[in-house]
Amino acid sequence: MDKVPPHKVASIEPLIQSIGASVQYFSPYSPDFNPIKHWWSQLKAFLRSFSPTTTKMVDILMATALDLVNPKH
Repeated sequence: MDKVPPHKVASIEPLIQSIGASVQYFSPYSPDFNPIKHWWSQLKAFLRSFSPTTTKMVDILMATALDLVNPKH
């Protein structure tokens, strides 16, 4: 189980254990180890810098961003 706040509610673990299952938590998550997170962060910053106001503008900016992506990254 991950450590999302709803999963940490005190009553959750006893409910899981009541059916004979055990709870195992994932190790701490670090976005530093996930290159996709870095790319999405850059994409969101790119979009915000233009403040698109229509879906057409978002589509154009997304296409532009995809053209600018370095495949190595």
